[in-house]
Amino acid sequence: MPELLAMLAGVIAILVLAYFATRLIGTYGAAIPGSARMGEICVLRQIPVGRAERIVLVRVHQKCLLLGVAQGGVNVLCELSEEDSAKWLEAPVPTEGMDFLSALRKSVEKKK
Repeated sequence: MPELLAMLAGVIAILVLAYFATRLIGTYGAAIPGSARMGEICVLRQIPVGRAERIVLVRVHQKCLLLGVAQGGVNVLCELSEEDSAKWLEAPVPTEGMDFLSALRKSVEKKK
């Protein structure tokens, strides 16, 4: 009986730690050493080219990359030259994505 209570306490402790860890990551993001901070990596444009494929323009630090995204992975198609990426680098970095309610309202307005 004491062994069962000890295992139950251990499972509860793990669940509580997992809950707080996910809350912390959800609030502040996963800080991986060497990873980019908010605003250093930004998706500027996405163009679907198939059912599950798309071309994505991404700003990484002070460079712009054109990526091909498919179910099999992500491939760098090209790195934009300084002249081509100048207009994208001058554009403001979105600080936050659109919340669900705003996206829903925008979608409903388009259909009217």
